[in-house]
Amino acid sequence: MRRALTLIGWAAVVGLAAGVFLDVATFLVARYGPQADSWSFRGNGALAVPFGLGPAILAGAWAALVLRYRGFARWKELGLAAALVGVLFLLVSVLVLALFNSAAMGVSSDLTFLILGWMVLAPVLAAFVRAPAPQPQPSELPAHVGAAAILGVVLILTFFLAGLVLAPGS
Repeated sequence: MRRALTLIGWAAVVGLAAGVFLDVATFLVARYGPQADSWSFRGNGALAVPFGLGPAILAGAWAALVLRYRGFARWKELGLAAALVGVLFLLVSVLVLALFNSAAMGVSSDLTFLILGWMVLAPVLAAFVRAPAPQPQPSELPAHVGAAAILGVVLILTFFLAGLVLAPGS
């Protein structure tokens, strides 16, 4: 029981940190972000941060939890790699927009669906990767599922609450 509560507690802490990070990054991009002739990440364009980095963070965290449950020794590194794949999709979306301006607006927007799809696909793939010899204990499953849910909920709530606290009236 103590291990489960520790896991859920760490998930909440990670969700808090990620939510504050997303809010601060969104604020900075909205205020100082890049812009060109027909596109801008300032103002509403900064929504690329929570809709791009948010799913990337969740993909990595959820994949890491699946891998941890399944007994992978390097679950943190593999979870980070999964998050970086989501970040790579976001960077490709931004690069396409920067290189081809408004002509690529549709392609750049469509890449958002790839990022969202990766958020779902990464933990599913982690469930099917060949596991090391020790098999997971079914009794640990509720803690891992709870940690994944808590992390997601805390991340989203913290993002919105940090926006109210850090930039009131904006």
